[in-house]
Amino acid sequence: MKWTNVYGLDQLGSFLQKTRKEKGYTQDEFAEIIGASHATLSALENGKGVSSQTLMRAISDLGLKLVVLPKGAQAEVHDAPASVVSLLCSRQEGGQQ
Repeated sequence: MKWTNVYGLDQLGSFLQKTRKEKGYTQDEFAEIIGASHATLSALENGKGVSSQTLMRAISDLGLKLVVLPKGAQAEVHDAPASVVSLLCSRQEGGQQ
């Protein structure tokens, strides 16, 4: 199992781009797979906001799992065969930043 921690959209975008390239997809090929335009995929990989549906489709179609944890949280993973992306949020309890 492969874990990576990302702390924001820019790091998540870079990670997704790296994973896409490792799997041998061009941006145009992968954009078609996830049902997005080349411009939308480029925005995602450059840390710009895209729809959550597009983000989740990209994560899923790359064979990844997304786990969202509050920053500083500790977690144990048991029996998780797929790669996992852990997105650490900077928000505190109650939605305050």
